[in-house]
Amino acid sequence: MDALDEIVPFLAKTARLDLKVVSLSHVLGLTGSVDGIKLLVQNETLLNNLLDLTGEESVAKDAVLCFVNITAEETGAAVVVDKVTTHQTRCELCLICAFVLQLTERLVPLAYEAVLDENCKLSDAWCMVLCNITRPEHLVERVLARLLAIEFSLEKLTTCFTRVSYNKQKCHLNYLGPLFSNVSQSKAGREVFCNQQTGLLRRLLPFVHHEGSIVRRGGAVGLLKNVCFDSSVHEWLLSEEMDVLPFVLLPLAGPEELDDETNEKLPVDLQYLGPDKRREDDPDVRKMLVESLAQLCATRKGRSYLRDHGTYEILRELHKFECSPEGDKVVLNAVENVVDILIRTEEEIGEDNLKQLEIPDDVKAKIESMTDVVEK
Repeated sequence: MDALDEIVPFLAKTARLDLKVVSLSHVLGLTGSVDGIKLLVQNETLLNNLLDLTGEESVAKDAVLCFVNITAEETGAAVVVDKVTTHQTRCELCLICAFVLQLTERLVPLAYEAVLDENCKLSDAWCMVLCNITRPEHLVERVLARLLAIEFSLEKLTTCFTRVSYNKQKCHLNYLGPLFSNVSQSKAGREVFCNQQTGLLRRLLPFVHHEGSIVRRGGAVGLLKNVCFDSSVHEWLLSEEMDVLPFVLLPLAGPEELDDETNEKLPVDLQYLGPDKRREDDPDVRKMLVESLAQLCATRKGRSYLRDHGTYEILRELHKFECSPEGDKVVLNAVENVVDILIRTEEEIGEDNLKQLEIPDDVKAKIESMTDVVEK
């Protein structure tokens, strides 16, 4: 720690450039390990200086990369984000609360403005910072609150994301996808994306099929899955206006030949796909898509709609694939859970909305105990 204190003055804006370069290189090296990050996040002056240097062109790249690495580790992300909700509340981690509050207030707008700047060479790195600090569920609300304090922030970021060549310095902004997925863990985030006037979700749905980047595609699928979590919007999601079912089913469909009767049931985009149709090859993405279907099965209307539009038939073929050497056991289990619901009659299910089904306390206790074992 003493050695770290010694280089802090060399990270100040007023320090000589050569000293800043050498000191930043040392700090960047420390961010490569968990122990190094834990050491760095205890030094408020150092982190403040680092943030200042992100605006100095000659050293900005290394300074931003430091924040990418620091926030990639959950401990570091918590330090950057964690703050008191009021000045009277103490921070749980006992880390310089006033500083962290100040840092969060500065970091989020800085990152946001960098992403919006079409001439910024570090937009991708800043996207990663925003993505990192929204990944832990317990940090989402606080970061989202900062973002939403900026007028139309998510709407403008959506524009950056949907214009694939938005950045003129060859930054791809792919990590905005996971950012959208992360913030949609929050009800407030989902409400922004489900705003029917702005139509953000409709603009983002095509990226569920984006082949150029698994990061971008996975982020769009994660957003869709989180939006499906809210059963109050299911009717809208399955309406003619949104028609999300083809976006979910198409990546799950393979080259299998289906009979005419089955093809007639399917959405138009899934009919007679042909032998060159490729199924989504990433198991995590397939799992999220199947989980989206599971969420859409929450209501009677949703289940009926899925049955009437060939969902079972697509999952039947997917089940065969997941049972093959190319398949994935976790996805297989998710498929079986959805199929188990779809093959039952509504009389057997006996509930209009499965999310309103009350689980007995003894069953809840068993589930929680099983979760504890898995987490350990």
